Order: sequence, then structure tokens, then C-alpha cells
Amino acid sequence: MKIRVMTILLLAGLVCACSSTDYRSRKKVTQGIDYSRYPGNEIYYEFTSDIPTEPSVLGEAYPAEEPLSEDEDFTSENIASTYGNYGDVVVNVAAHKFKLGSAATRREMTVFQKSLDKAYAVALRKYQPVGFTYAMSSVGAVNPLSDIEVRCMLSEQSANNVGQSTCKLFFDTISSSYVELMQGAN
Repeated sequence: MKIRVMTILLLAGLVCACSSTDYRSRKKVTQGIDYSRYPGNEIYYEFTSDIPTEPSVLGEAYPAEEPLSEDEDFTSENIASTYGNYGDVVVNVAAHKFKLGSAATRREMTVFQKSLDKAYAVALRKYQPVGFTYAMSSVGAVNPLSDIEVRCMLSEQSANNVGQSTCKLFFDTISSSYVELMQGAN
């Protein structure tokens, strides 16, 4: 009885091993059919009006621009004033390395962050550049907080117009306010 069961299982295994479960081998090859001659392939576009040059949802005239207050940043500008700038890329305008000292700790980094925030607000208030932002990274070899690199970034159009003056004011304000805050902290 055991021999019969073993023989049936062996034969069933051989049959399963020889059969193919790959159904792609049965697929018909249709490489010789030319689909370009079918009538559904004609594409027809009809444009009834020109592409608008101004946003139509804002009406006839643009609303008056209000100056930015201290608690607003560049993302809260009026959409109508930035209609032509949509898709403008942000570029690195300048980079500056600040040395906080080889023994820099969390205290120096906190003071540096406060001076960075103050400098950002001053440069934003004075020049109001579109897309103005910054990136900060620690580049110290032994102590990561000893050297901090700050990159000033603006939209491409603002970088061409007020980029150098904005970044110069930004970096100068960081340096001066850091020295002031460190003297006040001591």
C-alpha cells in the first residue's frame, strides 16, 4: 500500500514538474499589425479661445499691494502680485561661513539662531525679495557647531534684481547681532 501511494505521489510530482505554468508562451505575436490605419487614431483639438494673459478670477484690476508686516514672510504675499513669477526657481546667491569657536555649545547655537532670525526679518523688510530663504548647515570638522555655513537663496528674478544687496545685508546683520547678543549673554 505504501509503495502505491509513494508511486502515485512520485508520478504526480513528475507530471507537475513537466507542465508549464508560463502562459506567455501561448500568447500570439502581433508584430505585423499596422495600427496606424485604424480610424480611431485621428486626434482633433479645437481651441475656441486664446490662452489668458491675466488671471480671470481676480477681475479686471489687481488689488492694491499692502506692505508686509513683521510677522509675515514671503509665502503670505498676494497671489495676484506673484502671478508672473509662478514657476520661478530658487537659486543660491551667496554663502558665508561663520566661526562660532572651537568650544561652541548649545548656548552659542541658540544665540546664532536668534541672530539668524533677526537678520532674515531685517533683509525681508528692507528689500522684500520674492522667494527669499536661507539654508544653514554645520560644517565644523571636530565640533560640528564650531563652523556654520549659511546660504542665502532667492527666486531667480529677485536674485537678478536685489540678490547681492539682500544677501550682504543678511550676512552683515547676522554678524553684528550675534556679537551684540553674545555680549548681552555674558
